[in-house]
Amino acid sequence: MTGIFPKDFSILMTIRPKAGIQSFLLSIYNKQGVQQLGVEVGRSPVFLYEDQHGKPTPEDYPLFRTLNLADGKWHRVAIAVHKKKVTISVDCKQKITKSLKRSDAATIDTDGITVFGTRILDEEVFEFIIKSSVWGCGGLQGAAGLGTAGVRPGK
Repeated sequence: MTGIFPKDFSILMTIRPKAGIQSFLLSIYNKQGVQQLGVEVGRSPVFLYEDQHGKPTPEDYPLFRTLNLADGKWHRVAIAVHKKKVTISVDCKQKITKSLKRSDAATIDTDGITVFGTRILDEEVFEFIIKSSVWGCGGLQGAAGLGTAGVRPGK
């Protein structure tokens, strides 16, 4: 299926990662096998984003070192990309915004594959429970419009 991922978008999920884990929940690859989008959750979440021009470089990927999602508890997580910023919100309390050094006309190619729970060739797999997951267009406004009202994490 040919397509382009939305420029501004939101990913909302209710997850309970295994305690102590650091692994990819989501990976999107182009047809050349380049990982263009990734969400690594765990003790120090990482948002991997690489547009058609290779921007940002790996040393500029947004890191969220002050967050720990790998505590064995349920978390409501929203990741919103809007223009050149990425915001992560955890449990509707903690909100951190980082710079996303992508190109002005950045695109993510969806001609490749999408993998949940790992990356291609990784031995580490993400052991998790997803209660809900919602994807939407529109960055911060999209995240606000989609919300997680009515989602009740299990025990």
